[in-house]
Amino acid sequence: MSNGMTHEQAREALEALALDALDASERDAVMAHVATCATCRSELVALERTANELAYAATPLPMPLAQRDRIRARLMARAGADRESREPLAVVPPLRVEAGNVPPAPADVTPLRPYMPVRRAPGPAAWMAMAAGLVAILGVGAFLNASRERAALREALLAARAANGTQLAALDSLRASLASRERMITNLIGPQVAVMTLASTDPASPTGRMFWDQQHNAWTLVAHRVPMPKAGRTYQMWLVTPTAKISAGTFMPSPDGEVMMQATYALPKDSLAAVAVTDEPMGGSPQPTTAPFLVASK
Repeated sequence: MSNGMTHEQAREALEALALDALDASERDAVMAHVATCATCRSELVALERTANELAYAATPLPMPLAQRDRIRARLMARAGADRESREPLAVVPPLRVEAGNVPPAPADVTPLRPYMPVRRAPGPAAWMAMAAGLVAILGVGAFLNASRERAALREALLAARAANGTQLAALDSLRASLASRERMITNLIGPQVAVMTLASTDPASPTGRMFWDQQHNAWTLVAHRVPMPKAGRTYQMWLVTPTAKISAGTFMPSPDGEVMMQATYALPKDSLAAVAVTDEPMGGSPQPTTAPFLVASK
């Protein structure tokens, strides 16, 4: 290339310059044009950035200088073949002149100068082939290993996040359970807890105790040997005052007859007369419909 390179010639050589595939004279000619052309300068910056990213896609492997020269020569030959296929040149057969039979040249005809082909920079397709060769030089195996390692790290990160989420859920559940146990203990042994024993009218029937935390208006019923009610029936607890029977909710015993029921209801300390449990239809009743089978008087 000459120092008088045109804009189009320089632009065609930018890919080769970005890949450092030009000799010293070619590089100087392109750089001389780039120094005065903002368009080519901007495009060269983008091409060099792309070449740098390609270089860091995998761990580079050392290559002997002779092998590098062979690969470069092969790529340049491929680029030259591509150029010739796009711009075919007419081939003129040489004239056969016998000795002693050379006609004189007319006076007004300028002698022909030997044909010198114009050297053009390889096109984009050729530089794509060179880029592919560089990828091979850098090592496809190393690139694949890096990709596999990245996928494994991503899977490990997702697994760690999932495990962390499970641990956080379990921790929240334990905290909620602990808070519930603490509230229950406070309801049973707090300084303002009144304890009432519920006795059955039948000595062999269930027994229980009602714990009334008057400070927090919390009621806790603990009963034993409570039989399972009949189908369609449930048990209902009542807070009995001199003027009303207030429902504190319904409950079902466990299969072994144990009951642990909690309710919250604000009631003046001196208004409670008794606590009773009755057998009611499923869903409960506005008022007791059967005689209590567990009763505790304050």
